[in-house]
Amino acid sequence: MHRLLGIDAGKSVVRAALIRTSYRRVFVEALGEAAVTDASSEAEAIRAAVGALRPDAAAIALSGERSFYRRLDLPAAAQKEVENVLGFELEATVPFEMEDAVFDYRLLRRPPATETLPIFAAVARADDVRERIAVVKEALGFEPERVALGAVALANLEAVMPELAAPPGPDPRGPIAILDLDYLTSEIVILSGGEPVYARTLSRGTAGLPGTAPALARELRQTLAAWRNLGGEPLAGVYLVGGGATAQGAEVFLSAQLGVTILPLPTPRLEGLTAEQAAALPRFAKALALALGLTPKTKGFNLRKGALEAERSYPFLREKIPILAGLGTVIALSFGFSIIAELRTLDAERELLLASLESASHDVLGEETRDPEKARELLEQGPGAADEDPLPRVDAFDVMVQLSKAVPKEITHDVVELDVNRGHATIQGVVPSVSDAQLIAEHMKEHRCFRDVKIARTSQFVEGKHKYVLELDLKCEDKKKKKTGAEPADSASAGAAEKPEGSR
Repeated sequence: MHRLLGIDAGKSVVRAALIRTSYRRVFVEALGEAAVTDASSEAEAIRAAVGALRPDAAAIALSGERSFYRRLDLPAAAQKEVENVLGFELEATVPFEMEDAVFDYRLLRRPPATETLPIFAAVARADDVRERIAVVKEALGFEPERVALGAVALANLEAVMPELAAPPGPDPRGPIAILDLDYLTSEIVILSGGEPVYARTLSRGTAGLPGTAPALARELRQTLAAWRNLGGEPLAGVYLVGGGATAQGAEVFLSAQLGVTILPLPTPRLEGLTAEQAAALPRFAKALALALGLTPKTKGFNLRKGALEAERSYPFLREKIPILAGLGTVIALSFGFSIIAELRTLDAERELLLASLESASHDVLGEETRDPEKARELLEQGPGAADEDPLPRVDAFDVMVQLSKAVPKEITHDVVELDVNRGHATIQGVVPSVSDAQLIAEHMKEHRCFRDVKIARTSQFVEGKHKYVLELDLKCEDKKKKKTGAEPADSASAGAAEKPEGSR
């Protein structure tokens, strides 16, 4: 829930409206009013109107007399750079430098088949906006979140009065006007489909009535004529708000002078509204609209832009330090609980993994262990001395290397075929004599992984040449194998000492 305060600080009267918002519901908490003439200053009148209320945010308006409204048409191609281009366009239409000004704008509906971008903008001096900020801070001790502009803020009433977007009558799509009749000045805003499209401030109000009524009506007719000159459609009706809305005969007089129907202000969708507050609502319409402007769906202008927005940051943060500290504490506690929960989860996962390691080491390595380093050592040592290494320890290349060493340099030797298959090697070669083949066989026995080396057969190849077939088994016995009986320590040496059958 948010408690939002709207301050309508006029020249003669200050009115304040405090609302509370909660999921599409708006509650009226309080309405306050104080005369400026009864107070020593405007800040004192604001303090008297607000009383002891303490809102979450506040908004105030700058009078239309101290600002400029502009309707501009920019090329449609400039839509992405509107804010940069608009500053140069406005500079030529105001009597002061844009470095000393702030502005805001709204994009209007673009008529079909047009290549221009219609814009409704407002610009004011930055010093005037600072003055509005300062008076609220002096009165309430905090700065307003929003500085609205003139009667344009009244467009926010559409949030609780949907009839403003579709007025009753033969043409519900036609534009309507809201006329704020104050004591010394009057302000008018024209809405089309609930969106503000035109606004103007008049130099006359209810002061001097009924004698000043013709002059007021004349200024209103000039305002409506200016709207029509811009291509605006005829008004479907006018709503009266402000201190002069309940003046006797105002509706009949204005309807006759302007030729426009004066409509009764719609019943707002507000909760907690007493009968007394409902009767006073037309006077507090602008204060209510300013409070509604603090909601996300605002339709007015906000002159707290640029440097003025940056000036708000540090005081705003200081005001929110208790809330920020509380949120920080909640975040820190949440983070701590999250870390503890994560650590517990990791501990449970680690225990599960260690149990799996213990079971796997027992099944695969033959020894239970929960230590990863110990399991790695057992894995590197192998599953056991009795198990054979699945990778071959000798291959065809080793046979060729040993054969090249076994052939003496003085013997001419040709290899006809070399076949290694499933631990058995067969060599077919050609040598000058059978004794040369026997000599080669003896030298082949010197390799510790060659077993049962023998000359299987010999035959005459050509004159002076003999062909032989040498067979052997490839088997390397593990040196870690335990000794049994009187078996020699080095089985490879014992194998080398055996006499081959082919040497007979």
